[in-house]
Amino acid sequence: MSEFTILGGPPSERSNRTDDHDAEPEPTRELPPGDPETATARGQLYSLLALGFARPDDEFRHVLDGGEYTAGLVDAAAGIDGAVADAATAVEPPTDTDQVTRQWASLFGVEEGQSVSPYELTYLPGPLLTSVRQLADIRGFYDAFGLDVGEAMPYRADHVCYLTEFLGHCCLREARLRRRGDDEGVATVVDARGSFLEDHLGRWFWRFADEVSARDDGFYAALADLLAALVEDELETLSLEPEWVPDDPEVTEWNEDVFGDAGRDCGGCGADAAGLDEPTPGSQPNASSGDASLE
Repeated sequence: MSEFTILGGPPSERSNRTDDHDAEPEPTRELPPGDPETATARGQLYSLLALGFARPDDEFRHVLDGGEYTAGLVDAAAGIDGAVADAATAVEPPTDTDQVTRQWASLFGVEEGQSVSPYELTYLPGPLLTSVRQLADIRGFYDAFGLDVGEAMPYRADHVCYLTEFLGHCCLREARLRRRGDDEGVATVVDARGSFLEDHLGRWFWRFADEVSARDDGFYAALADLLAALVEDELETLSLEPEWVPDDPEVTEWNEDVFGDAGRDCGGCGADAAGLDEPTPGSQPNASSGDASLE
């Protein structure tokens, strides 16, 4: 199991309604295809991708420099096989980990104007009200699983690192429930994961990957291609048909009345641009100490 988490710890340390057997029994649903090993591999891979798309800190640069990170990607993807495994082997450890920090800032950071947005709302068409509802829906998924964005994190809830970490959490929980033989719990978690993919990341992952590849030909381009391969595999496995975002949606302008004052300088990432020129120690995504269970 991956030790890297953003929204929450290993599923064995958390609980929600999928683990509660006191509620009235409902008719048993058909068990989705899969097995604990594949679910674990998906969970680990999503969690590692979440770490990769967050701002690099000293810990990440250390595991990247030692080859642990890319080896973890390959190991996890091997449990899924096919195009996902091939895409993982294409992610090569950079020779200069400091360059990764500079490249991240160039692509996703506020320092150089954020040439690729890691935020879902950027890619969605429609009025601001639609974007607000989408953000509320994302937070609703987090809340339903007892997860929250860590207070120390400078990202809005629709950042790609949070979306991938949430999907990883769902997969790891699925693996645990399969090992326990909880078919109803498995069906509930897989259904939630499918809905999240169909309504959120599955709609725009390809735009994100295209944007990264158009501006980078190294580590982050390969990482975005791996994300695309994993999501495409998920969509096929779960028979999902998300409504694709348009090729070039109109970007919604920042609105203080809706999102508040913080984050204007970074397009709504939830942090002011000042003070972000260098990575902040301890700023790597981590678990929130909020409520870990559903009421």
